[in-house]
Amino acid sequence: MSDRPKIKTSRPGKSRVAPRRKGEAVGTAGLADGKLGVSERRLSPGAAEQSADAYARFFLVVTGRVRWEHAQRRYQLEPITLCHVPARVSIHQEAMPGEEVRLQVLRYSAGLLPPGLANQLTALGLVPVNLGYPKASQARMATSIFQEMLFEQESRQEGWEVMLRSRLMAIAVWTLRQARRKRDRSSPEFESGDHSADRVARYVLRLQSEISRRETMDEAARSVGLGKRQFSELFRKVTGQSWRRYLSHLRLQHAAGLLADTDRPIGEVAFESGFEDLSHFYHQFKLEYDCSPMAYRDQHQVRLPAKLPRAHPEDGDSAPASGFRFRGMKGWSWTPEQYLEEIPLLPRWRMNFLMNCYRSMDVSRSGEPWRNEWWQPMSNERKEDFRRIIQSCAEHGITFCLALHPQLASSRPLALGSAKDLELFFQHYAWAQDQGVEWFAVCLDDTIWGSEGPAALGASHSALVNAIYRALFARSDRAQMLFCPACYWGDGSNPEHAAYLAAVAQELHPEIYVFWNGDAIVTPRVTRVAAQSFRQVVRHRLFLWDNYPVNDGNPTMHLGPLSGREPDLCEVVDGYLSNPMCSQNQINRVPLATAGDYAADPWTYKPVRAIGQAILRLGRTASERSVLKELVETYPGFIVAGGGTGTNPARAKFGDLLVRDHSHVAATRFTTRMEKLAARLGKVFPRQFLDAKHTLLADVAWMKEQLAQLRATH
Repeated sequence: MSDRPKIKTSRPGKSRVAPRRKGEAVGTAGLADGKLGVSERRLSPGAAEQSADAYARFFLVVTGRVRWEHAQRRYQLEPITLCHVPARVSIHQEAMPGEEVRLQVLRYSAGLLPPGLANQLTALGLVPVNLGYPKASQARMATSIFQEMLFEQESRQEGWEVMLRSRLMAIAVWTLRQARRKRDRSSPEFESGDHSADRVARYVLRLQSEISRRETMDEAARSVGLGKRQFSELFRKVTGQSWRRYLSHLRLQHAAGLLADTDRPIGEVAFESGFEDLSHFYHQFKLEYDCSPMAYRDQHQVRLPAKLPRAHPEDGDSAPASGFRFRGMKGWSWTPEQYLEEIPLLPRWRMNFLMNCYRSMDVSRSGEPWRNEWWQPMSNERKEDFRRIIQSCAEHGITFCLALHPQLASSRPLALGSAKDLELFFQHYAWAQDQGVEWFAVCLDDTIWGSEGPAALGASHSALVNAIYRALFARSDRAQMLFCPACYWGDGSNPEHAAYLAAVAQELHPEIYVFWNGDAIVTPRVTRVAAQSFRQVVRHRLFLWDNYPVNDGNPTMHLGPLSGREPDLCEVVDGYLSNPMCSQNQINRVPLATAGDYAADPWTYKPVRAIGQAILRLGRTASERSVLKELVETYPGFIVAGGGTGTNPARAKFGDLLVRDHSHVAATRFTTRMEKLAARLGKVFPRQFLDAKHTLLADVAWMKEQLAQLRATH
């Protein structure tokens, strides 16, 4: 390495930086309506505490074993155990000796749940449900719901309160079912000591499964053997609402579900939901959801045309780009063969840029766990892998950018300010530059400041990136540098980020681009206002690192079109990089094509048209296009379906069908359709989209398991 320029940092740092633990210790201040929120608690080995709350709570034991005591009864909760605790119930909890316990706690006001469901949970009492082995799918489902809620609460994206309430409903229904199965008894009913109130409570439960039931309040009162006035008083006592308001709310919820999940005509939806007058339905729906039924459907569905358009751009036929100067994707930890499979397709998506996942060097070809050994020279095998990738990019007109992260997933994080560590880290960039690479990235996202504080860390990060850039520029004046800072999302107004970003603005070399994730780390909408604000704070040119359709390795797919990105972002941001799904490199082509269309010409971009064009490009026959179309409609993506990168739209829809249809007919029908789709996918694409087929079959197996368990309890 003697031929390399000496690299020095101007601001040596003292401490190593530990990875940031997302969602850790989220407090309960500022919850949705002050009535709902998720927090995380830790108990050191042997520690004990008395826990009581005016709100009801769900406890999820994430790690460790904990002993509970309530009403002279003892419970031992193993890892991945879920338990509901009614409001004002006090429990004594104690971590077992030698066990550090981590708990996730969901607090909620009972008024946020349908009264019948809230009453059933209260009547249930404490029934811990272990979700671990052999029910690994159940464990993943529960933990993913809690993680999604933590993310929504922390990010506070548009509609976050609604997302929290929907996940509360899911975890409540699911907990009740699991606890019932454990107790092996029939559904617990609301018991008040007042037989009249009990009859009304049972009527409420029946009403939830008979949405279209048409009766007057007088008839409802007579059905439970009460007078109208007494029935009205007890109904309000049980539900907290009048009979008329509760019934209307229940019917509108049912209608909203049908609008989101089916293509049934509006009139049919209204009638099935218990409305006889269509104009009255429109009026009530507008009052409840602040939009028309058709507008609600448009917001919640990826609705592809029945027939895809015939004409579509052929390879090389697309118009010159009028959008972002740099357009491409950040690859995942794919094998070299996967990279080589996708690179020739990037020009079809009107892309010109590829950045490797910064952990690509850490993953062995044999599939061993990630090992970020940045201080070690690359093996000859790994060098050959990168040579092939670099060469393929050059042959297809794609700019390749080498990205590395020296402090993530590493047993030895780079010591900021260490000249020795810097030299060892730099060796990889120097080798890539010798292979003709001109673009480089240093990623320092998901790190936190230690004792030195945010301002000092911002200066230390800038010094590290500056040193690498200057050394590369000294070897070739064509060198370009990207930097992903520790604070890489939002509009720059977050007070916790201010000192760090101010230091970056001051210290970072002016020719270096800065990565930005958008309005939030994962967001349904990216705005010019936020981009402009962040750029003014950081005072550097930006690349948008768009976290879509990424699934972070979860067993799900996000296939819907890119949406919610404003067209004039390209006037503020120089580059656009889509973050694809982890393992499904082939099926990524569907949403990736829409991302390319947006990045090339955001002014004329239309999501539905773009996804139609993508299906036409990828499907050579009518059968292939039909399968791809149904896949997209089944897995519309978390931007459309709501939630985060781990959201499984198919499982979420299945769960919604179970909640709305107590006979499970609709859920069974949906499961059968999914199974047939998997068979068709395997038939028309026998050697392609294997990961997609695996995801489909795994979801089908999970759905069948849920249905079997439900049948066994009835």
